[in-house]
Amino acid sequence: MESVFLFPVGGTRWQEGRYDRADPMRSAATLVPALLTLALGPLAPQAFGSARALAQEKVVNLDTLRVQVGSRASPSLPLLTRSIRLLGTEALAALPARSLPGLLGWATGVDVLSRSPAQHDLSIRGAGFEQVLVLVNGIRMSDPQTGHFDLNLGVPMDQVERLEILRGSASALYGADAMGGVVNIVTHSSPRPWEARLEGGSWGTARLAATGGVGEEGQGLLRVAGEVSRSDGHRPGTDYEAALLHLTGSHPVAGGSLSGDMGFSRRDFGARDFYAPYPSFERTRSVDGSLRWRRAGQSGTSLEAGLSFRSHDDEFILLRDDPSFYRNQHTSSQGGLDLLGRIPVTEDVSVAAGAELFGHLLRSNSLGNREEARGALFSELALGRGRPGLVSLGLRGDWHEGFGMVVSPSVSASRLLTRALRIRASAGGSFRAPTWTERYYRDPVNVGRADLSPERAWSGEVGVDLFPGQDAQLAVTAFGRRATDLIDWARSRTAGEEEPWETRNVAEATFLGLEGDLAFTDPIGTSWELGASVLSLETDAASAFVSKYALRPVMERVRLRVRRSLPRGTGISLQGQRARRRGQEAYHTVDLRLHKDLGRARLYLDATNLTDQAYADVTGARAPGRAFFLGVKTAWGGVQEETPGR
Repeated sequence: MESVFLFPVGGTRWQEGRYDRADPMRSAATLVPALLTLALGPLAPQAFGSARALAQEKVVNLDTLRVQVGSRASPSLPLLTRSIRLLGTEALAALPARSLPGLLGWATGVDVLSRSPAQHDLSIRGAGFEQVLVLVNGIRMSDPQTGHFDLNLGVPMDQVERLEILRGSASALYGADAMGGVVNIVTHSSPRPWEARLEGGSWGTARLAATGGVGEEGQGLLRVAGEVSRSDGHRPGTDYEAALLHLTGSHPVAGGSLSGDMGFSRRDFGARDFYAPYPSFERTRSVDGSLRWRRAGQSGTSLEAGLSFRSHDDEFILLRDDPSFYRNQHTSSQGGLDLLGRIPVTEDVSVAAGAELFGHLLRSNSLGNREEARGALFSELALGRGRPGLVSLGLRGDWHEGFGMVVSPSVSASRLLTRALRIRASAGGSFRAPTWTERYYRDPVNVGRADLSPERAWSGEVGVDLFPGQDAQLAVTAFGRRATDLIDWARSRTAGEEEPWETRNVAEATFLGLEGDLAFTDPIGTSWELGASVLSLETDAASAFVSKYALRPVMERVRLRVRRSLPRGTGISLQGQRARRRGQEAYHTVDLRLHKDLGRARLYLDATNLTDQAYADVTGARAPGRAFFLGVKTAWGGVQEETPGR
């Protein structure tokens, strides 16, 4: 399956019982001048060259695109009934990013709060970093100790095939933490050439990476990817050294397919002012792995069984030059098993049901030694398969050793009104249990509380998808989330700086928002992508407390990306954004990537924050200023199906 950039609509149209998907990266001459004038105003080109001939339309069943996030019953449902953002290989390659979080940061509705290139928090639709679930190939990676570690993954950037971003509640599918959304990182698993990358630039930044594999699809495959990087940091105390390794493989077993993943990451980095006003230092190590067996029957039934584990070590030194003064050491581990079955009841009805059982373990000098277990039973009913109207009903019961039983329902639906217009809606309940850090952590600046209650929320959204031509897609979604017992690190507005941040349950918070994505290719072959989101937040706690994380979301953001292929194997990608965080002034950034193809090699130049905009990162310190990076990526061996880096 070709990797492509898609919105939830995926360029789909209803046609004689099939989903007809046009390739959105190919140009056409329909509706572009009007769309440019309406969406971009003065930025719209004043003239258009002669249109290229329309590419032949590709007709595929959407089920062949294996979207892993958003539904247990069918991979086609999420693209049609939920707000899903997919970033494929080509779209990812055009971004001037140094890391996986850097790629995620350009998706509409997603906010990546970076302290340095080595440490990031993730937010979707204003939900805090503890309220977003992270998966790798469908396997839970979110850390039970703290969400600060969720993106400490052993996945090199060149190993990523696509990013699947589900915006909105998903506890009925995945249980705890999926209040604001879910990010699923899908890695390459098919035969590809061996590739290598060398890169260097500002602040002494350097990166060396390689990836490749052996075997044949359906007969046994093994892929390996590795990456090492380092930097002096954009300000004192943000230096880092990192190493990542990822292995994935598959082999036919017992009439099905056995697949496995394993990742390792090592990060040593300066953490000056990251969590407290001290010149700190941090070391993290993570190891994760999974084994999954899948078997599909001739009647459409399927059975899956999986084992997974993750272990994360963290050493935090408060004073970098005096490690003995104060040091935290934590090792959190989680392991579990799951079972999932799918049964097509009729041509238009299918059922999925399954169970999970997980255990969590913590060994810490400051949080204590902790153990907890959790389990779940879940089911999903999909109605209308093969029809223009679709409905999905989900129900999940989660048991948590520390907090008892929680039931999470969900419903989503879509209706194709015309060949070019679809409406969709969804609603559901979600929850999150407080992490061990929120309950038990104590230092002079931060104090956790063991009596915290789980967060609960109800969410809903209504959306419209418009796809008038092969080269144009528009998705607009209005959403809301009402959360109770919202957990945040906060302190009284009347207190001084000496008062510690303390976890507490905020009585109530309501988030309302609107987001939109527009993508098209104009007649001269330029690819345009426009994303915008606005958010409002109402909470009784805002007047009494200062929020450290949960009540400081991005309130408005507009992003524009323009990509253009030029003669002689050259190309340009330009992206800019305007954003405003709650309680702060708006800021603007502009990033650029230029590339030149030389046979099987690609030479590229990245420029980030070209205008050297001064704005604050999540710590309150200045975010990285203007920077330049030069790199080369090359491929060899095997059959090269695409230009390197695409």
